[in-house]
Amino acid sequence: MTAFGLGELPGVSLSQAADIVISESPLPHLPQLPDRSLGSDLIGRTASLLPIHVDRGARSWRVTKRPQILTRRATDQIQRDLDFLEEAWAGRTDTIKVQLVGPWTLAAEIEMPNGHRMITDPGALKDLTEALLDTVNSHVADVASRFDAEVTVQLDEPRLPEVMAGKLKGTTDFEEIKPVHSNDVLERLEPFGEYLLNTTAPLFGAQWVTVDLEKLNTPKLLDDAGAALGEGHRFAIAPLEPKRVGELVDKLQIDPTATHIDVYAPRAATLKEAAGNYAQAREYDEILQRDFLS
Repeated sequence: MTAFGLGELPGVSLSQAADIVISESPLPHLPQLPDRSLGSDLIGRTASLLPIHVDRGARSWRVTKRPQILTRRATDQIQRDLDFLEEAWAGRTDTIKVQLVGPWTLAAEIEMPNGHRMITDPGALKDLTEALLDTVNSHVADVASRFDAEVTVQLDEPRLPEVMAGKLKGTTDFEEIKPVHSNDVLERLEPFGEYLLNTTAPLFGAQWVTVDLEKLNTPKLLDDAGAALGEGHRFAIAPLEPKRVGELVDKLQIDPTATHIDVYAPRAATLKEAAGNYAQAREYDEILQRDFLS
């Protein structure tokens, strides 16, 4: 079990963010700094690595026929970041986490040339998933080679709750985007192999997923969470008093020694606050594993 950050950090200084990550996190991750510029956000970073051309449109990101300046700049920035981190972190870690946006959120955020979300077209969704899978594989290979490290993949799916609830808005008021069943969600994610699913959706079928324990407030959610942990699935939670976690494990009537729970550092408004969150996550994880899950 371990502690880590989810990727995004405040500010524009890669060197300061990198120092916090490597100093405070047992599982270092590539820092993401969305405040730096357009294209540094979750969608922009992943889109810039795709083997299809994507650029910022009037409403959102959109597929284009040719490479655009914005995504080229984002790609160059990622390469410069990796060059810097490769030198700064040389010999300091043998594990590293990378973060990319998952297929459902990408398909919800990126429009086709006709203005409709890619998620509305099965063919476009399939092509985008395949392109993303190629991107994940090449990105992991690059990072593993640069750092001589084992690479963990995190797929960010912030739009997944809306996708599953059918609450995505169409291009017009008359376009209905139907909800996606959890089984279909997981089926599309399956080719990505072992990954951490970062989402607020209650998707306990994923092998490793972020979970808000405070929101397990119905018998069904408790049953689903207990079944997942009992089957060996892995949860990542925000810092929570270890005693509360122990009480929940008891309530779910599962074996604590067979329960896999990690702790992630919540997002912060400043780098100073982020450093505190990372240290707290590491401390809570150590207490949790020592006193309640062993």
